[in-house]
Amino acid sequence: MPKESEMFSAGTDKDGTTNENYCNYCYNNGEFTQQDTIKTAKDMQEMVKKQLKKQGIGKVKRWFYTVGIPRLGRWNNR
Repeated sequence: MPKESEMFSAGTDKDGTTNENYCNYCYNNGEFTQQDTIKTAKDMQEMVKKQLKKQGIGKVKRWFYTVGIPRLGRWNNR
């Protein structure tokens, strides 16, 4: 989720401090959420595209919003 979005809410580290690197949908209490179903950047892209489609977002915007996911720290720090 873009940090500039009004819907962005930062995740938290294990000690409860705010972690601005990730949104609360992806990261809470020092752990990435949905680790059992989202194991790769491609998995994340597909999940986000499905959610955007449910919201009525068109194909081009879905691509635009998800194209950068593989470059995020979550996938490059492994």
